[in-house]
Amino acid sequence: MSKKIKIDWSENLIIDGKLFPKDRLNRAKYAEFLTGYLSSQGFDPSRTDEEKRNYVINLNSGWGAGKTFFLKRWEKDLVNHYPVVYVDAWQKDYSDDPLMTVFSAIISSLRKQSGKDSDLIKVPPKILGLLKAAAPGLARGISKKVIGVDLLDLLGNSDTGDNSDETKPIDLSNAASEAVSYLLKEHDSKGKAIDSLKKAVLEWVKVTVNAKELSFPAFILIDELDRCRPSYAIEMLETIKHIFDIPGVVFVVATDTEQLQHVVKSVYGIGFDARLYLGRFFNSRFSLKSPDLSNFLDVHCDSYVFSHDYLTDKYIEILPYNKEATCSLENIAIVLDSFQVPARTAIQIADRIIATIENLPNNSAIDLIMLTTLHCIKEIDNELFEEVALGKFKRLKENGKGWTLYDYLFELVNDRGGVLKMWLEPQEITEHLMAHKFVRPNRYPSALYEFSYSDYLQKIFSPFFDSTSGFSGFIDFSFSKDDSPTKLESAASELYQNESSSSFNTDLSKGQSGILWLRYLYCNEPFNGISKSHYHDLVELSSALDWLGEDEA
Repeated sequence: MSKKIKIDWSENLIIDGKLFPKDRLNRAKYAEFLTGYLSSQGFDPSRTDEEKRNYVINLNSGWGAGKTFFLKRWEKDLVNHYPVVYVDAWQKDYSDDPLMTVFSAIISSLRKQSGKDSDLIKVPPKILGLLKAAAPGLARGISKKVIGVDLLDLLGNSDTGDNSDETKPIDLSNAASEAVSYLLKEHDSKGKAIDSLKKAVLEWVKVTVNAKELSFPAFILIDELDRCRPSYAIEMLETIKHIFDIPGVVFVVATDTEQLQHVVKSVYGIGFDARLYLGRFFNSRFSLKSPDLSNFLDVHCDSYVFSHDYLTDKYIEILPYNKEATCSLENIAIVLDSFQVPARTAIQIADRIIATIENLPNNSAIDLIMLTTLHCIKEIDNELFEEVALGKFKRLKENGKGWTLYDYLFELVNDRGGVLKMWLEPQEITEHLMAHKFVRPNRYPSALYEFSYSDYLQKIFSPFFDSTSGFSGFIDFSFSKDDSPTKLESAASELYQNESSSSFNTDLSKGQSGILWLRYLYCNEPFNGISKSHYHDLVELSSALDWLGEDEA
């Protein structure tokens, strides 16, 4: 039976000098489950056949889902209970051989974890024999600090001619390839050398378990394999499967498995069944659920520009109004979700929007939903973006009839149920309007008002950009002298009627109130003064900014 380990990632943590923030993607529960599951798979004293087993699991998640964050934080919990080895495969693929990568990581990690008993972790003669053929190459590359072990010392080679500086670079990449060549050429001794290595690793694990009163199994965490050179990634899997299949050792190989399949096909051909091939190496696959997009953006993007303090200092007004920066990110995420924007592109668009706001002059105004929608359209179809943003949209259906912009967008977006939010503190509708037509202040409360993205596209976005309609009437916020109402009067009248028809027990911030208030705000300055060409230029300029970040932690 595996022991139950409680994992809590609710606080920030510094690992190797880098900040790993608290768990905003709710991943700790997955680590807790996997700890129990893998510990029982790798070691179960109640089994009658053999208590220790080897087990390899593929930790699968797409780009940006936080695989590195997950493994590094998980490692810090595991080391208190089990022997643990962490391998960043991508940082080590300068070596030509994964055998050396895993071999040196196991030695250095277990020596560090076992503490005072680290001298007991020695390399058996048969393994030394395996490496001796590469001894000349060991003098040509990577430092002891990089691999954690001075392999020249392990080999007992005292003829290097230079022992004045133990951190002098040693070339392990050349040594590794020579060692592997030696393994393949010396067929008769290959099996014995590998058997000796397996026994040695198991003994090293036992030393670490006894030194720190830990438990079996040992966890070896392999990160970033899908980013490695194709040949190296495949050789790493072969090494784990055929050389390190050691009882009492479990491997966790973190990959974007779909991307890894592309890596395999790049080696074996496009028609190769990469999924079936990868199934040979893993006992099971565990997929991290894709994170909520608003949380995902909060992790990866600097949302301070949406904060009340920032906007107030720069005298910038943003629709929808919000008190919290996270609410603006949630609104952006709803639009991105509606267009099914991939995670990497979502970060790019969010960063472009942030850059736009940072570069707005004081006393500016912008509609965040309009800006995000235009970015999404541009990502999907740049020609469509040009047509829409310049007010020149004219597309025909198959029957020859023309599309309205709203109907075209309605077919384009996927999720039409997204709910946007806006914080409002309504006062009187306006003094002018009160004097003109109404006799009492409105009863709308200060609250978070909601409206659907579909309503926004129909009643705000499409009229603004549709070449056949537009918001031309919204520019006129004066009052008509005859009986025909202006756009401002119509919008205010709709608000008044909506309030009058609602009972006091009805939440006036729900239903149609949100979109009605937004229409009313668009009838007044400053939002009615923003031109189509201005939005076009903002999107065009910021789209030249490409996000090249690689860190998905």
